[in-house]
Amino acid sequence: MVKGKNRAKEDRNLTPMLAQYHKIKDEYPDALVLYRLGDFYEMFYEDAYIGAKDLNIVLTKKRVGKNKEIPMCGIPYHSADGYISRLVSKGHKVAICEQLEDASQSKGIVKRDVIRVITPGTYFDNEKFKSSLLAIYNSRGNYAIAYLDLSTGDFLGGLLDIDELISFIGKFQPKEIVIPKGLQLEKIKENFKSIHISELPDDYFDNEAQRELLKYFNTAHISGFGFQIGEEIILAPLSALLKYARITQKSFLPFITKPKPYREDLYIRLDYSAQKHLEVIYSNEGNISLYKVIDRTLTGMGKRRLKFLLLHPLKDINQIKERQEAVEELIKDKKLRGNIRDILNNIFDIERLVSKVSSNTLTPRDFVALRESLKNVQKLKALENNVKSKILKDIFSKIEDYTWLVDKLERYLEDNPPIHLKEGGLIKKGVNKDLDELKEIKDKGKDWVRTYQDELRRETGIQSLKIGFNKVMGYYIEITKPNLRFVPDYFRRRQTLSNSERFITEKLQRFEEKILSADEKIKALEYEIFMGLREEVSLLSARIGETAKAIGMLDALQSLAQISVEKNWVKPELTEGYTIDIQEGYHPVIKEFSEDFTPNSLKMNEKSYFHIITGPNMAGKSTFIRQMAIIILLAHTGSFIPAEEGKIGIVDGIFTRIGSGDALARGLSTFMVEMLEMANIINNATSKSFIVLDEVGRGTSTYDGLSIAWAISEYLANKLKVRTLFATHYHELTKLEQEIEGVKNFHMHVDEEGEKIRFLYKVMEGFTNKSYGIHVAELAGLKKEIINRANEILKHFEENQNKNLKDIDISESLTEKNKKELKQFSKEFKKDSTKTNSFNEDLKSEQDLKNDNSEQLPLFKNLEKNTKYEEIIKEIESLDIATLTPLEALIKLNELKTRLK
Repeated sequence: MVKGKNRAKEDRNLTPMLAQYHKIKDEYPDALVLYRLGDFYEMFYEDAYIGAKDLNIVLTKKRVGKNKEIPMCGIPYHSADGYISRLVSKGHKVAICEQLEDASQSKGIVKRDVIRVITPGTYFDNEKFKSSLLAIYNSRGNYAIAYLDLSTGDFLGGLLDIDELISFIGKFQPKEIVIPKGLQLEKIKENFKSIHISELPDDYFDNEAQRELLKYFNTAHISGFGFQIGEEIILAPLSALLKYARITQKSFLPFITKPKPYREDLYIRLDYSAQKHLEVIYSNEGNISLYKVIDRTLTGMGKRRLKFLLLHPLKDINQIKERQEAVEELIKDKKLRGNIRDILNNIFDIERLVSKVSSNTLTPRDFVALRESLKNVQKLKALENNVKSKILKDIFSKIEDYTWLVDKLERYLEDNPPIHLKEGGLIKKGVNKDLDELKEIKDKGKDWVRTYQDELRRETGIQSLKIGFNKVMGYYIEITKPNLRFVPDYFRRRQTLSNSERFITEKLQRFEEKILSADEKIKALEYEIFMGLREEVSLLSARIGETAKAIGMLDALQSLAQISVEKNWVKPELTEGYTIDIQEGYHPVIKEFSEDFTPNSLKMNEKSYFHIITGPNMAGKSTFIRQMAIIILLAHTGSFIPAEEGKIGIVDGIFTRIGSGDALARGLSTFMVEMLEMANIINNATSKSFIVLDEVGRGTSTYDGLSIAWAISEYLANKLKVRTLFATHYHELTKLEQEIEGVKNFHMHVDEEGEKIRFLYKVMEGFTNKSYGIHVAELAGLKKEIINRANEILKHFEENQNKNLKDIDISESLTEKNKKELKQFSKEFKKDSTKTNSFNEDLKSEQDLKNDNSEQLPLFKNLEKNTKYEEIIKEIESLDIATLTPLEALIKLNELKTRLK
């Protein structure tokens, strides 16, 4: 069988229907066209192959001419939403091609056209499918961006550098990015593989599109949106998104708010790495995120706002304190908090409902949900005089009272309407005189049927005779077979069943025509009234949307208050100073699943700001550094914190380097990923930042890694003087405490009971040079014989730690096989004296590092004894680390390493 375009071209002249399909498909070549045929949406040709595969439905064939068939698959139109969401989630664009006229009234081929194109970023109908759009436009090395969420109407624009852009994408998680043709986004593609990228023609970004944007929002200049003079370039991505939304959504375009500036400088820096490592919103490897644990919101608006607060911690101390004040008020006023929660629990997602109203996708039940929500908004507004804090007063001032609208919707809308608009049962009596008369005819019809049924029973003597109705046949008289001999001659047979027969009379048929006519008129008139009501509410979209946003903020704040009450969190003291003093803090996520979690304290100031934390695996180093970053993050959102007490000097960013997972799919090694993240930290951190580092340098060889970890520590502690928690297995780094003021050593305390150890998960001053690796292996369940053997070898190395490798003999405890392997290895190793000397020099250097307390970096002490290294040593000493970029440092390190070899 011939597939694809060639076959499609051959089939163009076969049938009028197929010609119509090809014309439509040619207009939407990059979309799967769902072509409406009766009660099904059909897909043809390549679309059918894709649809059948991705939806797991049967691929069939359609005859389109004599001995000609084409591939086809179909989905029922009444349940299309589920299928569409599956196609869109796989990155497809879907063009909905509808019948625009009644097939029974049309002459020739039914008129059809695409009424809407659904893309990964524009599918706002399904609440479970969180969809949004991002446009990116290159602007002199930086990026002008625009973000649009059609489900809520949120429209943002800004200017970002590449790191800020990646952070933004991590925070907002758009499903689709639109860009001008030719724009390269390799770094974004590396980090976000599931985002669909659409290239658009230049006219989406040009001056004409920008003029259309300003006209659409009735604004003369970008400054009318709150942007600054000089930020006009942001109009390009804003206009592209608006045009893309209007072209794809057509008459289904929902309400969109005026674009607002997105200002990174309002918030502390929380880059994509920190978002991932701290698992703020999304968890790694099936863990539970911070958001999931603290979420006590009760509305969809509140959930979105709480996520925003967590991803956008405030930088301004006054704004943080104002938010703290609001949270504190809700904590202390139990009655107020309880009333707010009771009301919020009965409010639906108003933002999404408003979007459905304005996009003409509102169902009757959605309308009732909006009415009930606005009814509860009235109750919320009644609490306005009970609040005292500035932010709560501001929130309640933005919540409008829609009593008049609620009253109208109460009078108009039925309480339990059907799902679909054209089924009737939408509008109450008393709204429209004509509608009431038609409903009376229909209601009296029920009495007429009962009366006529009784009349026929008396006339025929058939007591089991009954009059029924269904949508296919209409009204009928049903008589069981034993009574058929009593049927009068004027009964006309309609249908024969296994145990009965159905008839119609002329009188019943006239009544049916009258009733059905009334029913059709009722449905049409109710639909007309409903759409008029929808249009009236649609005009209020902006106002109701503002109320919804205010309710979302209130919900997020009460959530922070509720979790604080439940978990006994405390209000931290925020200062402009350098000190961070957290007493008995704990990790809120881990505490959720571990009742005996051990809390820890942290105190940082000008004399103790770079903490090196040593200790074995599983002792709690990583948990400790993460929990302190999370506590600081929560404090900057205005939340209370999981601790007994907290005094926190404002930070301008939280940076993390945690984990060592390879990014092999990107062609990047563990070490390269590690160094890229460190480069980002070093380039963006300041003395006001807060950094947590976990095992930096372990992605490469021991000496390379230690050297880099040492140099990074020196730079952060000496040059930046940035508050840092550095968890490491490089015990040699503990010597920095003697060399740099502000560096302090801490360790995870381990209780030793003979050969057994017990982790106490307590951070204590000082350092440990024990890794307890074999003990950890034993706890993990490694076989006893391996553990015993490891202890024997470790003991042997410890006893001979001052000897060179060639002097160490562990053969006494080896098996015969081990001895042969060691002998062969030794023989091959000694063939190259350079290797042996170099290896011994390394061992000596490491031992010197452990014993040397001099000012010179111990790593290079031994190298001075060999003249062939003097040139390299001088070159290293001449390097100005302060001016070297991380990339230049890596290149230089690689060059020196090659020369040493």
